[in-house]
Amino acid sequence: MESSLYKVRKAVSSDINGMLALNYAIYPEEWHVDKGYVERNMQINDEVYNVLQASGGIKGIFSLFPLTRDDYESMLCGTLEEEELPRHLLPYDAPRHVCLYLISFIVDIHDPLRKAYAKALIQAIPDELRRLESEGIIVDEIGAIAITDDGRRVLKRIGFTAAEKVDFFGQKFQVYRARPEDLYQAIKLG
Repeated sequence: MESSLYKVRKAVSSDINGMLALNYAIYPEEWHVDKGYVERNMQINDEVYNVLQASGGIKGIFSLFPLTRDDYESMLCGTLEEEELPRHLLPYDAPRHVCLYLISFIVDIHDPLRKAYAKALIQAIPDELRRLESEGIIVDEIGAIAITDDGRRVLKRIGFTAAEKVDFFGQKFQVYRARPEDLYQAIKLG
């Protein structure tokens, strides 16, 4: 998704500081990751991070991590920690079935164009799923853990269904699940 003011594209290593700055500004501290974590993930699979680039820097991010079904279920039930994900992240080096963990969906909520940014990021998700399919990557399911009210609202709006709850950091968080078809149906262009 592109406008004259911003563009959604694959992240590159020079984006990491901007990605982390946005992450730190939006997510609670217990959900922060460090630069080394992002670098390790990019070394394994440089296609997992998608950023919204505007003239003022990185204004949005969505990240889809391909995992085996077992690792994916372990993540969503809380027995696999996010800090362990680099050891389980799959590369897109061959056709295969994967489950995608939507590890982050972030928009700069302090920017006046935040709604346009959110819409552009949301509309880029089906494009990414279709791109993966064209490369022989079959997505069986997409899952996410909502940590904010806005996250819960967005996930429901774009086709995810509330499933179980999971315990992280002594709190219960809602898990959401979807099939690619659910997102294609719910996310309308325009």
